Amino acid sequence: MATKRTYLFAGGGTGGHLFPGIAVALELLRREPDCRVMFIGSEKDLESSILARYQLEHRPLPVESLSALKRRPLRFVFRNWRAWRAAKGLIRETSPTIVIGLGGYASAPVVWAAARASVPIVLLEQNVIPGRTTRWLASSAAVVCTSFAEATDRLPTAKRVEVTGNPVRQEISRLAQEVRQPAPRMELLVLGGSQGADSLNEAVMEAVGQVGKPLVGWRIVHQTGPRLADSVRLAYQQQSVDAEVRPFFDDMAARYRAASVVISRAGATTIAELTCCGLPMVLVPYQHAADDHQRANANSLQTRGAAIVIEHGTTTEDTAQRLTAQLHELLADESLRQRMSDAAKQLSIPDAASRVVDQIQALANC
Repeated sequence: MATKRTYLFAGGGTGGHLFPGIAVALELLRREPDCRVMFIGSEKDLESSILARYQLEHRPLPVESLSALKRRPLRFVFRNWRAWRAAKGLIRETSPTIVIGLGGYASAPVVWAAARASVPIVLLEQNVIPGRTTRWLASSAAVVCTSFAEATDRLPTAKRVEVTGNPVRQEISRLAQEVRQPAPRMELLVLGGSQGADSLNEAVMEAVGQVGKPLVGWRIVHQTGPRLADSVRLAYQQQSVDAEVRPFFDDMAARYRAASVVISRAGATTIAELTCCGLPMVLVPYQHAADDHQRANANSLQTRGAAIVIEHGTTTEDTAQRLTAQLHELLADESLRQRMSDAAKQLSIPDAASRVVDQIQALANC
């Protein structure tokens, strides 16, 4: 009898790293129902709650991000040393067939431990500019699966790079096959971050008050993160704006299906989902993202006509004015929205999870 395979998914910390891993894990389980899948990541509550929703096994490690090194160097060293020791133990305990690194600091201990134990490694890299962890570990991986072709030249130490696209959950990828029906009303979907992108949320609130006539007849659906939900909701009420405000949306497929335009950060996973849905997007890259990778992601889509990029101004008012100017045109111009939608669909790779699993299974069968 063949031994059941075990696949370890290393990483998490944010939904942007976690959701591509979930998409790949579910495709693996569909193809190999008897395999074992385990996610090894951070101790963040959001991570454990998302994985529980998909009934996926989760082991947290006491990992600390590089940003903690200057603030609390002793804690950083001690906790990451503990995380690496625990990762070594999990590699011995589970004897994984493949370790899949999802990127970010939370993936590093397990991928490093796997490399030292000569376990085959597949890395997922979502961004145009590969993250520090991917660049550090690329030479240890059998293959790096990237979302953007532009990332290939930035991984000179990688043995092999495959442009697979960024895996999205099946309920999202299915939207790529749907014919969008005329909406009963126009919706502006604002993705202010699962953890809360305060500067974006504040700029959007201010811009909504300035846009005026082009917003007449539109409804705003705004995900704020936990900190600003009440203040954003109150601001819309005071402006008599028809809006639904929530800290976090669990039903993203339904939200995308109803949306006409999206305002968002430029995280690679969100971008992959929006292109699958063929949604015109206004992207406001997070200005402090490592290596300015969100700007590179956004510019890649803008160059291809799928997005409008808004740079943060020196003040919230500056950013709001820039948003207002673009929304005036976009909300009033249906043909522009359609052109952007068509461009977004051309960039989508809805079967990215399947492509990544092809790479994983080919490696496992060697």
